[in-house]
Amino acid sequence: MFGSPRQRLLGCLTLLPVLAVAAAACSPAAATAPSPASVDPVAGITVGEGEVDIQLWSDPSCPHCMTLDDAIGDELADVIANGTATWTLHPMTYVSAKRGDTTDYSTRAAALLFGVAAAGDADAVLPLYELIQQNQVSAEGAPTDADLVGFAAAAGSSSDLSTAITDYAAIATAANEAWLCAAIPGTDQVVDHVPLLVIDGTVFEVREDGTDAARFRAAVTDATAD
Repeated sequence: MFGSPRQRLLGCLTLLPVLAVAAAACSPAAATAPSPASVDPVAGITVGEGEVDIQLWSDPSCPHCMTLDDAIGDELADVIANGTATWTLHPMTYVSAKRGDTTDYSTRAAALLFGVAAAGDADAVLPLYELIQQNQVSAEGAPTDADLVGFAAAAGSSSDLSTAITDYAAIATAANEAWLCAAIPGTDQVVDHVPLLVIDGTVFEVREDGTDAARFRAAVTDATAD
């Protein structure tokens, strides 16, 4: 299971014309508690140091986010590993409630991602993200907090994450509230659905028609040439 490049790396409702994405019902953001000084929820989680800027708004409970990760995840891992791109993940948390999930999987999983990043385990973020997407809530149930911490260990994190889900839940919520219905700088796009992928300031069209991986690769190549 852990042989992919990622493991080796250690109210405004919008429907896109080609597929239904997880759309958000947007309302004014509520006030949130102050964030720990080490974490900026708006900045997201950044991995890599490449010239091409890749930004992803994604929710751990979004089936389309899982499909996109299946399509482009290995390509994404490659361009991070070879120094071509920097990836910033903006975890969103609204889809759990939208799908009627009472386990709060979106917030718990997003909190763990923030915790792993804050612990300095950058190499574990992308493989952890993959495991979180692969293990979304299903008819069989939802991953427990212990399961999620186990995913982090499997992804390569060696940090003590026993309290990370509780510690960073407010950060995950703050990130969601900050970005929901907010404009993405440099684009005409607002965060009204997930997944949202932006490559060097250009919004990537997610189609789920078998072309996403090749078009992602071409978009990164074009951004590199620029």
